[in-house]
Amino acid sequence: MMRVRHLLVAAAVGGLLLAASEASAQPSPRAEPAADKPVYVPLHGGRWLPCEGLAGCTYKPLRGDPRTGPSESVFRLKAGTGFDRHWHTSPEHVLGVSGRLVWNVEGGPRARIGQGDFLYYPSKAVHWGECLKGADCVYKVYDDLPYDFHAGR
Repeated sequence: MMRVRHLLVAAAVGGLLLAASEASAQPSPRAEPAADKPVYVPLHGGRWLPCEGLAGCTYKPLRGDPRTGPSESVFRLKAGTGFDRHWHTSPEHVLGVSGRLVWNVEGGPRARIGQGDFLYYPSKAVHWGECLKGADCVYKVYDDLPYDFHAGR
């Protein structure tokens, strides 16, 4: 009888240990990323935020957190506004919405970005340019990695 009781206790403890190890192998609900949800951001009206270090530039965050990971934003440059040579750790994907931008990429194209035009450049590519006179420039940027800004080179 004592031997049967020991076997039952051992089996119960073993079962608890197995269940605990399986549970620890599963990610905690808090460790999982937030569920992907639909996002709507109207470009007209609402609040545009100032771009850090560039007068005449504002932006609207669309999706993601640029401090921690991939993100998308829409930028608006006043007509005639230029931006100096700089680079980012993240590759960038640029899509023109309105206006005309001259966008230079060191070792790459000198692109004229207008509505529907697309430009991609890899990590650390030095780039600079300006919004041509005549109309403000609006363009969407997707960054694969957290956003950072490094002047010139």
